[in-house]
Amino acid sequence: MTKRPKYIASCSGGKDSIATLLLAAQHDEPLDEVVFSEVMFDSGTSGEVPEHRDFIYDKLKPFCENKLGVKFTVLRAKKTYDDVFHHIIVRGPHMGEKRGFVWGGMCAVNRDCKIPPIRKYNASLSSDTISYVGIAADEPDRLARLDKTKQVSLLAKYDFTEADAFKLCAEHDLLSPIYTHCCRNGCWFCPNASNAELRHIVVNHPELFNRLIEWEQEENVFHRRLTRKETPSEIKMRLSGASQAGISHSITSI
Repeated sequence: MTKRPKYIASCSGGKDSIATLLLAAQHDEPLDEVVFSEVMFDSGTSGEVPEHRDFIYDKLKPFCENKLGVKFTVLRAKKTYDDVFHHIIVRGPHMGEKRGFVWGGMCAVNRDCKIPPIRKYNASLSSDTISYVGIAADEPDRLARLDKTKQVSLLAKYDFTEADAFKLCAEHDLLSPIYTHCCRNGCWFCPNASNAELRHIVVNHPELFNRLIEWEQEENVFHRRLTRKETPSEIKMRLSGASQAGISHSITSI
């Protein structure tokens, strides 16, 4: 008898990846393991927004293990954001300085802390492993880039849009708390964060944001701006007393 491939689901904890798990269960699709890559701020502090981290460990992980009966694997890179920030530049005009906060756009934390453990994990899998990816039916450009020999979108297979994915997660009480204040999931120190995301950390988790301000004030730091235009202290001054009224909560992909 031919052994079937192993089926894994890469899950960020966002609506699309969780809807993928729900569709697998509803349609009796094979699923052996769920994999989550957690970025760390330092060795003892998660880089995930605290409410989202709690959702992952207190709700999603037990759901996968107890309800779906599948293994839930947490991956972490050896490198943390602390390592990235305090890296000493070894060439160029800023040689000898601490690198500082990462630049906006293609975030180096994603490159150095999020992706490496996933690549290492994938390299350990057999060549016939199939990966479920959370790409919705209304994301044609992303779907076109799938490696159809190794990757499958159950959202596309069952014609689920991003809005459908959101609704399905809500029906099963599996929406991350991040959706109450923003439309995407990112690290709490993300250089691409919206005002709503930054305000959430400044107001609700000042002890975390103050750590960024402490770093900003260290000596011999090259890049002191958290976002493209502002340092952490400037962001805190602008947002700490601002009202959260009027923030848009449009739904986008994670």
